Amino acid sequence: MSIVFLAGVHGVGKGFLGEPVAKSLGISHFTASQLIREEKGLTTWGKDKKTSDLDDNQLALIRAVNQRHMTHRNILLDGHFVLRNAQGVLSPLDNAVFAALGLAGVILLTDEPTVIASRLLARDKSDTNVQAISSLADAELAHAQNVCRELELPLTIIHSPNEESVRGALQHILNIPCITS
Repeated sequence: MSIVFLAGVHGVGKGFLGEPVAKSLGISHFTASQLIREEKGLTTWGKDKKTSDLDDNQLALIRAVNQRHMTHRNILLDGHFVLRNAQGVLSPLDNAVFAALGLAGVILLTDEPTVIASRLLARDKSDTNVQAISSLADAELAHAQNVCRELELPLTIIHSPNEESVRGALQHILNIPCITS
């Protein structure tokens, strides 16, 4: 039973790619925000992606993942290493959160900030700031590397991801044989 963390900034493709890849491999896929919302019964973030109650949200996430892990063999969990707090300040999540999740490995998705900005504009119909996306992506990468180094987790970084690259990384971490047709 393993949990793989699929990370990256908003709009990089975690849900868009994670859901079909997990389904194709018979793996359960959850988003951290979905699990937190279900566990707490409410959301503590707005359309601007600024988050209040960061610590309480992470405790809710750990509880929810532990509960799901009892009935789901392998889980692809998508989420973030760094979030913007209610004041808009970048806040790396505590390494202990990732240790408590018992991860088998991490896949970090990256892309050009301009590409991500155009996706966010199309998806959320909101204004996007390329510099803010770039700063968040840099912080996400640095903290992912820090967490994986500290916890001795394999880290796969995929730039301009697609289903094939995410599937391959997931199969590698979970030691699932590649099936060719």
